[in-house]
Parts: sequence; structure tokens; C-alpha cells
Amino acid sequence: MNRPEIDIGPELANLRGFSQGLPSKDKGHAIGNSEKIRVAHNSFTRQDPFVMDDEDKPASKDSEDVFHFISFVPHKNTLYELDGLQAGPISHGECSDETWLALAREQIQQRIEAYASNEIRFNLLAVIGD
Repeated sequence: MNRPEIDIGPELANLRGFSQGLPSKDKGHAIGNSEKIRVAHNSFTRQDPFVMDDEDKPASKDSEDVFHFISFVPHKNTLYELDGLQAGPISHGECSDETWLALAREQIQQRIEAYASNEIRFNLLAVIGD
């Protein structure tokens, strides 16, 4: 959304245009009210043929099936970590178009190393222009 050189398609472009001047909280509501984004997000939910009794319980911090997404993005020569559980963006220092991936890689590696050696539940997603 903050990289104008990337074609993000009509749905996200419309959302960006609509929410551009809104405060962060209202941008979040706009995203949550987008039917297409909600359907796409929910499509990644684990499909389970068995219905558990506690399925209606809200997810807790210790739930096994909670998905938490963190993004690393370069913006105005600074690498930022975007984490919805934090109060705001976290700066990881200066970067350039050539160095931001290496800096992000260091941050990701440090995060993975903080977990037990048998923890394998990590996913890495890269969004690229194609």
C-alpha cells in the first residue's frame, strides 16, 4: 500500500484511495469491512473436518491456531516492522533499496532463533511485483 510502483489491483487501490486520509483506527475498520479482504483472509483458516466443542471460544495468546502476521517494509530510507500487537511501527534503522532485505533478514533470523530448536511453525511470505 505504501509502494506506489507496485500494481496492487483494483480492490486494494480502491481501499487505499478511500482510506488514505483516515486515522489508523479508521483504516483498520475500513480493512475489516472489506468483504473481499475478509474472505481472502479467512480462506487461510485451517480446514478441520471435526467440529470441536470449544470452537466458539475466542483465540488466546497461547492458542496453537492463532496466526500472527508481521511485515518488514522499507519506507523513506528506514526499515519498519509492522506488528498489529504493537503500539505502532518499530524502526529497525536506516536502509536503502539495496540493503533493506539484508536488514529484514537479520531481524527475522533473530526472531526465529529466540524459539526452541524444534519449533518449525514459521512461514515467510514475500510480495513482489511480477
